[in-house]
Amino acid sequence: MTGPPGPHQPPPGYQYQYGHGPHDQWYGYGPPGVPNGPSGDDTTWALMAYLGTLIVGFIAPLIVYFAKKNTSPFSRFHAAQSLNYGITVLIHMLVPLLVAIPLAIVADDPIWFLLAVPMVVFHAVAQWVFLILGTVKAGQGRYYRFPVWTCFRMIR
Repeated sequence: MTGPPGPHQPPPGYQYQYGHGPHDQWYGYGPPGVPNGPSGDDTTWALMAYLGTLIVGFIAPLIVYFAKKNTSPFSRFHAAQSLNYGITVLIHMLVPLLVAIPLAIVADDPIWFLLAVPMVVFHAVAQWVFLILGTVKAGQGRYYRFPVWTCFRMIR
């Protein structure tokens, strides 16, 4: 099932909450009497997953994920998104270090640690950009997926 074309496509596997037609969620409203989009509590939990990542790291989205994984698909999606980004950043930063440490030991020159600098600088900027984008979209009650090359989907 697909909605109208555009940048606001739901993530793969997301089920339509409403039917197809003029009362579809893509057009900004649902059938009469049915609330449209996530509740205020859901958006607050999703916001805390992103903002908590900026403040305390991966612990905040982990708490949100376990607290809301069975009750709110919206909060679960955003918490998993933030958690996946934190894990991916950790991998992206550890791999250059794991390459640089043996080279620095063998060459007896610490200059090899400069291999890790580009990834650290990239993620120092990208973390703020992607997490703030996710925060804004979650606050609007919308789904937002980070680009795959910066965030591997390990937790769903």
